[in-house]
Amino acid sequence: MLTVRQIKIKARSALNDKMGDALTITMHAVTNICMIALLEFSLYLILARFGLGYYYDLRNIVKIPWVAVMWGIQAVVIISFLTYQRMITRRLFVDISVGKDYIPTRQYIFAHTNEFIRISLRSSLIMNFLKAVMFSPIVLSVYLIYMWGQRNRTDELTSLGLFVFMLCIGFTIIWTGIFIKYCASLALAPYIMSLNPRTNVFDACDLSAKLMDGHYGQYLSVLLSFVVYLPLMILIYPIFVIYPFLQASYSTMVKDIMGDYWQDKVPAMIRRWQKYQK
Repeated sequence: MLTVRQIKIKARSALNDKMGDALTITMHAVTNICMIALLEFSLYLILARFGLGYYYDLRNIVKIPWVAVMWGIQAVVIISFLTYQRMITRRLFVDISVGKDYIPTRQYIFAHTNEFIRISLRSSLIMNFLKAVMFSPIVLSVYLIYMWGQRNRTDELTSLGLFVFMLCIGFTIIWTGIFIKYCASLALAPYIMSLNPRTNVFDACDLSAKLMDGHYGQYLSVLLSFVVYLPLMILIYPIFVIYPFLQASYSTMVKDIMGDYWQDKVPAMIRRWQKYQK
């Protein structure tokens, strides 16, 4: 098992050979986000011009039905687009981390756009649903703590009330730890599906949980080692260095954890596709 330092050294070595490709992918990802922001700003100016600026007042989502419907449609479109783009970025950085040319992979993905959109949306929906189910007890316990605190002031609190209140707090803390571990157990699933897009998402989740056993410390150590760089990303320009380094380090860590299970099926799929294209 590689240490955090060894993972970063290998990632840095991979980026030294493919820094131009990494910057291109990062620029593409940043451009997509900027494009969405620009479209949203343009839409706001247009609606404000015609007296519909209240559409962007979040309070109207609850008050006006058509605003809620349009916000829902807008959210679905943006999330679907970003989910697909995130899957592409992840896959291309997998190629960079192992020193491969990402151009054939990108061409293959763009030639099968509909299939990859369906795969990315389905896998993201299922994994986020599983995480939401695990997160729901935390929401319930926090709500109970809030309601109990509102109804029982210090001078009205009985021994039983205090016991229940502390029990809810303890449950929230413990379940938060369980939730974090559960999310970490699914960390490899997106990469398993990147290596073989035809993998069943539930099989990918099961394999991820199996492989992550005993590697939670390594996983959290790699993520926490990049926390110190977060303030620099406010300056925008460091993103083009930090983000490729983070992605390359993460891919290197995943490859180390997966070991013999790291079996990339995409190159064989690309060769078959190129064969039939001729």
